[in-house]
Amino acid sequence: MNWPSPPPSAQLRKFDGNILCLQTHERAFTPQEILDKYNAGCPPVVNITANVTSGTAPLAVQFNDLTSHSPTAWAWDFGDGGTSTLQNPTHTYLAQGNYTVSLTVTKKDVNNLDANVTGTKIDYITVEGKSFVDFVIDENVFVYGNVLSFSGSGVTGPGATIVITGDLDTASTNLGASIDVTTIYIDGDVTLSGGSAGLGSQSHPGNIYINGNLDLWTGSRNIYGDVYVAGNFRLKDARIHNNVYVDGDLELGWTPWLADDARIYYTGTIIHPASYPADILAKCIPQATVPGFDMPDQEIPPAKPADWYAARGYVSGGALTSNMKVFADSYSSTSWRPTATNVIIIARTGDITITGIGGSGVTGVFFAPNGRVTFGGAFLEGVVIARDGFYVTSGGTQVTFRNIDQYIGDPNDYPF
Repeated sequence: MNWPSPPPSAQLRKFDGNILCLQTHERAFTPQEILDKYNAGCPPVVNITANVTSGTAPLAVQFNDLTSHSPTAWAWDFGDGGTSTLQNPTHTYLAQGNYTVSLTVTKKDVNNLDANVTGTKIDYITVEGKSFVDFVIDENVFVYGNVLSFSGSGVTGPGATIVITGDLDTASTNLGASIDVTTIYIDGDVTLSGGSAGLGSQSHPGNIYINGNLDLWTGSRNIYGDVYVAGNFRLKDARIHNNVYVDGDLELGWTPWLADDARIYYTGTIIHPASYPADILAKCIPQATVPGFDMPDQEIPPAKPADWYAARGYVSGGALTSNMKVFADSYSSTSWRPTATNVIIIARTGDITITGIGGSGVTGVFFAPNGRVTFGGAFLEGVVIARDGFYVTSGGTQVTFRNIDQYIGDPNDYPF
């Protein structure tokens, strides 16, 4: 509406209608100037995109913000506890699951106040678990099965992983042996009473995960690495070198040893004798929650088709000897043989049994997806995958981890 100059002296009266106000400027605005001037009052419309939305863990995802109306700040929530304030962040998902992603953007409104708008994509990212073979390789797994029955002198695997899909108790181990392994998963109760059989690697301590109760009552055994217990913890004679996280009750007897910087965190109640040492009690700390954990959920895969093995030179049996590759329903060698190295034995439906070899040993890969592996000899080095467990029957046997890639160079030739 353009007024004459000077304006008329006529009286303004009530007006019922629309007034169009026109502004003139000496030059044209740039596109950015137009956005800055006229978008100030427009709320953002959040738009989230990603370069991938599904894949196998670890899954790296590049997120991009395509929000309209020029927000000035960003707050991402990736659904797994991770966050970012970058506009276009990258995030890596480590665990299997479906993840909801949200983005809150901030923009100044016409009054120069912060206005926040949130956009959410439910179950936007799907992460699959590792394949079994990738898990074995990446985690340096060398024993995977529901039983570890061990009469030998020790299990050695610094930097390696053992997965026991059942209980572990004193009856299953040599009372003086130790499972000197960095990472141990036990999907059940652990009861070690008597003897000195220990858990964890002294040289490369890692984590011990127990999906059940932990009972370390009698026996002065060493426990190396952080221990996570999804149940109750009974402790009497053991020597605890690192932290223990107990999602349950804690019972103490006379008298454990805890390293200076070791602590026991527990969520339940504590039981101990009267006049219990104050220095130990000071290291036992109640918590509302303790860190949780996920057990490996990879299923042992079946053997490959017979023609796959035949094409790679596998035979159906024979005397135990170096560099042999066997594919059969089961395999048994129960008489003395010299040490055999670089052996690969696949028992399609049954067991692998190697006993009676005295002071000899074997190295290689032993895979029984529907059975067990039983060994009696001086030493075994390599990888043992057996659904029904690994049984070491001879005293003095030493079991040592070796990665599968030390026996099979080409991943395309991995036998499972």
